[in-house]
Amino acid sequence: MIEVGVHTKGIMPERTIEEGYRLIAEAGFTKVDFSLDTYLKNSDIYAGRLNPFFDASLEELLNFARQHKYAMEKNGLSPSQMHAPYPYFVYGKEKQNEYTMKNVIPKSLAFAREIGAPWTVIHPAKLQYRIGRDGERAYNLSYFKSLIPLLKEYKIGACVENLYESVGGRITEGVCSDVNDAIWYVDTLNDIAGEELFGICMDTGHLQLTKRDAVTYIQKAGKRIKILHLHENDGIGDLHQMPYTFAGDNAKGLDWDAVMTELAKANYDGTLNFETFPCMNTFMEGMDEIVLHTICKIGEYFRDEIIRMKKENAK
Repeated sequence: MIEVGVHTKGIMPERTIEEGYRLIAEAGFTKVDFSLDTYLKNSDIYAGRLNPFFDASLEELLNFARQHKYAMEKNGLSPSQMHAPYPYFVYGKEKQNEYTMKNVIPKSLAFAREIGAPWTVIHPAKLQYRIGRDGERAYNLSYFKSLIPLLKEYKIGACVENLYESVGGRITEGVCSDVNDAIWYVDTLNDIAGEELFGICMDTGHLQLTKRDAVTYIQKAGKRIKILHLHENDGIGDLHQMPYTFAGDNAKGLDWDAVMTELAKANYDGTLNFETFPCMNTFMEGMDEIVLHTICKIGEYFRDEIIRMKKENAK
C-alpha cells in the first residue's frame, strides 16, 4: 500500500521527540524516514570530528530508539526507512573508517531493527576518482558483504543510493548514479546473500545533479527500487526543496508527471518519502505546520495519481 512519509531531519532533534512526531502526524503523514545521520553529521565525518554519540553502549542506543518508536506509535506513525550516518569510509582516514565500519554502521542497523525500519540507507563509499570504478566496486562489495549476517539476523534490508561527487569544485557523477552500477550492486549482493536483502534508494535530486534521467532510472531499476528520496533542485546545488519549487519557464525542476507514470508502470508500492528537510528552515517562523502540510498534500496527490494509473494499466 502506497503511503506518504517525510524525513525527520530538520524536524528533530530541533524539537523534542514528542513534538516532532506530533508535528509530522498532524501534517497528515503516516510514515517517517528516520534520520540517524543527524546525530553524527556527514560534515563532521568528512572533517574527522566524530562526536561521542556512537560511543554509547548498544543498550543505551536501543533505549533511545525505543523512545522514538513509542512516540511514533503514539502518533500513528511507523518508519518506512532509516538513514545511517555517512560516509562509512573517508579516503586516508583509516582509524576513523575502522570506527565507522565496525561500530557506527552495525549499531545503526540494530537501531533500525529496534524502531521497526525495514530498510536502511547506507551510502556506498565514493572512491572511483581515487582508485577507479573497479576498485570502488571491490571495496564496497567487500564491506556490504560483511553486513549480510547482521541483515539476516535483524531481518532488515540495506539500500544503496545514487550519489554525486564534488571534484575540483564541480558536481559530477558518484557511485550508483549510473543505474547499471546500482543494479550491479543490488543483484550481486542479493545473489551472495541468497535472498533479497539489498535494494535501491532512488534520490530524485541526485538524478538532477548528475544529469541522469529519472524515467530511464526507474525503467531499468524496476522492482529493485525499494525506497525513495523525493525532492528537487535547480540542477546546480543539492537543495532538497519540495516538488514544483523550480517549475516554470526555465523548467529546471523534475518532470513529476513522468516520475509518477514510471513508478506506476514499475508497480511501485512503497512509501512516497520526501527528503525535504531544508524547507523546515527556509520559510519564516511559524510556517512549519503549513510547510509540512503542503509537502504531504503533494505526496497524497502523487499517491492518488499512481494508484489511478496502476488501475488504468491493469485494464
